[in-house]
Amino acid sequence: MSNSVTARRSRSRFPLGGWESSLLVLFVLQVLASSFSIPGFFDSFSSWLGLTENFLPFGIVALGLSVVILTGGIDLSVGSTAGLGAIVMAELWLHLGMPIWIAVMIGVALGALVGLINGLIITRFNTEPLIATLATSFIYRSVGTALAGESPPSGFPDSFNALGQGAIGGLIPYQLILFSILAVLFALLMSRSAYGRKIVMVGYNGDAARYSGLRVGRIVTSAYVISGAMAALAGIVLAAYYSAVRPDMGDILLLTTITTVVLGGISIFGGEGSIGGVVIAVLLLGFLRQGMLIAGFSDMVTTMVTGAILLAAITIRNLLSGRGTGMALLVRRFRNLGRDKLTEATK
Repeated sequence: MSNSVTARRSRSRFPLGGWESSLLVLFVLQVLASSFSIPGFFDSFSSWLGLTENFLPFGIVALGLSVVILTGGIDLSVGSTAGLGAIVMAELWLHLGMPIWIAVMIGVALGALVGLINGLIITRFNTEPLIATLATSFIYRSVGTALAGESPPSGFPDSFNALGQGAIGGLIPYQLILFSILAVLFALLMSRSAYGRKIVMVGYNGDAARYSGLRVGRIVTSAYVISGAMAALAGIVLAAYYSAVRPDMGDILLLTTITTVVLGGISIFGGEGSIGGVVIAVLLLGFLRQGMLIAGFSDMVTTMVTGAILLAAITIRNLLSGRGTGMALLVRRFRNLGRDKLTEATK
């Protein structure tokens, strides 16, 4: 294994690096600025925590999508998967009389199955992830629309709605607890486990990972399974928040989650980044959007700002890492592959 890959693995054990620390400072400054300049942004600690209910589903999707992007892939079907998972959950509860929480588990399992399909298409047929997941997103949306019919399900039981609307003691939202648990699990998975190291190796240099004996296809497919499950879970949380489902309810997730992952320091080329950075980006971008909405900006303006942040984050990351062009990336990967082979030959 090359020294560069080993160094990356060593650094991944620490939750925050320079980029992530900068994000944390920006988040604190952003919250302070919004609290003083936007009336009603920080009336109380409970109201501030309550704002998280409006954006934590994005964070759940971002956790799963981070694993995919770390492999060097992309999943454009997360929005459609979120809608499909929520609709299947609702239909099982409404029309088959299935207990709501069993229906929830089946909905999440369906998301994992959808991710498995994505992964197999990409790895078995050597399909570009961008094209494969764009195509499957249309398929999943169509299936969800057909299942929902003209009157999508609504009126879920209060015990389920509490997942999206409730809070412990009226203070800590259940969404925040769920996201916190998932964030810790993902951070441990990606920084402390052999699986996380394999994900980073595949994303940094897939050919070298394959030559070293890793089953790259299985690893990549597993990343899409995780992404699909998290997308479906986020769709179910949105259903609990709105107490209703729609086939297109996941459309709002895609741009924001990709922006969150890239802003959090996950390289779009794969092989670099941390879950800690993604968590900070979730909070930074989430409170920024909520602050803008409270200040009276329209959804169109907040979407434009999100797109601008995505472009800026990609540009800055590329400049800092010296990977401004696709050719530079290609040269770097061939160089590292040759170095890995030389290292193995001299052992």
